[in-house]
Amino acid sequence: MNPIQVNGVTYTSVTAAWRALSPRNLKLVTVRWRLRNGWEADDALLLGVVPPRNRRLFKGLRGG
Repeated sequence: MNPIQVNGVTYTSVTAAWRALSPRNLKLVTVRWRLRNGWEADDALLLGVVPPRNRRLFKGLRGG
């Protein structure tokens, strides 16, 4: 397991952080994808789901 730090709190794993923070409607697979694609841990776990109609616009805002 790889520890992850979110909002100054260190969790033993991504799954542990996801369970503790219980993001609304955010799937674990989405969080893992975000982290693998360079998102900061805080953003990956704390930002909610981006609506499909805004995903292309959001990508531009993220610098991707």
